[in-house]
Amino acid sequence: MRITLIHPHLFVKGGGERLAKILVLGLKNFGDEISVLTSSLDHDFFKVEDVKVFPIKKLSLNFGSVMLNSLTSIAYSIKGLIDEFNPEIVISMTEDLVNLGICKLLKKEVKTIQYVHFPVEEEAKTVYSDVYLEYFRFPEWFNKSFLWAADKILCNSNYTKKAIKKFWGLNSEVVYPALDPIFMQPPKNLGKPRENIVLCAGRFTKLKRQDFLVKIFPKIKQKILDAKLVLAGFPDERHKEFYDKLLVEASKNKGIEIYSNPSDEELFKLYSKAKVFCHPRIGEHFGLTIVEAMSQGVPVVAYNSGGVKETITHGKNGFLANNDEEFLRYIIKVLSLKDVEWLKMQKAGIKKAKMFSPTRFTEKIRKIIQKI
Repeated sequence: MRITLIHPHLFVKGGGERLAKILVLGLKNFGDEISVLTSSLDHDFFKVEDVKVFPIKKLSLNFGSVMLNSLTSIAYSIKGLIDEFNPEIVISMTEDLVNLGICKLLKKEVKTIQYVHFPVEEEAKTVYSDVYLEYFRFPEWFNKSFLWAADKILCNSNYTKKAIKKFWGLNSEVVYPALDPIFMQPPKNLGKPRENIVLCAGRFTKLKRQDFLVKIFPKIKQKILDAKLVLAGFPDERHKEFYDKLLVEASKNKGIEIYSNPSDEELFKLYSKAKVFCHPRIGEHFGLTIVEAMSQGVPVVAYNSGGVKETITHGKNGFLANNDEEFLRYIIKVLSLKDVEWLKMQKAGIKKAKMFSPTRFTEKIRKIIQKI
């Protein structure tokens, strides 16, 4: 099959971008002919051979509207892709249904799939909207007018499935995300002592709440004297102000390290060294980094909300906090676990993580494609 995947910004290293890479690699390994439409990508992160990449071409037109300029550019780029690649299937990996609408208008027989991380773009509410438009991300009200363009809607969790029904009034099918193949390797140091490292990984944005961990770290140090806080992640130009402020606040505390733009190999090593993984976002839609941490034997502390309740079993492979005070208490609890208790949680996390294999993910997507 000739399949096109659309993701406007593959130079951002978030969970959605990683999942797009996993799907491209998986489909290619099944023998499908794959193309990708994106504004630009990080070649070190998105290492994919024998895949045709079509750039979103920014046209030198000025309609006096960032939205209209971006819309014209992406429509022109989709037209070029269809003329050259002639896809049978188009999969949108961001909630920009307008892209599927353009595909349908240009080639009505093309089959379309929308993979939804969440039907509401919450991060866009924290920054000026034109910044998102320049990344070829369009407003909710505009995308909702193109709901007709998706032949099939998939999503990352039952939490998101309910939100799609609430905000879009449509049914969807849950296809849980997958781990990158590197994280399918079991940890070599299972059960062995680790430093008291508190790890958090993900894009540096306000909603991810890395600043909360910086704030409570002195209280962790009061109980666990040798504790370290490691914040690993990826700066996002749309949230530069938050990142710059985080660097300043972190520098005021001893024992806090920040790793910006770690490679997959570096991230893998950080997971394998950590004693506890923290996911301080409230209302996370799924949380791929949570499963990555589990795969390397790291118990997780997260909030009792959103899609994380579908991966974390309280007291078994992690802890679910109902408020900030509990979150702090559970971090200290994991760091204080006896070896036998910690090993038990490690094994439970590894067992859970195995459910999210890239092969399982790709096979399910392909079966869905064959039915539409």
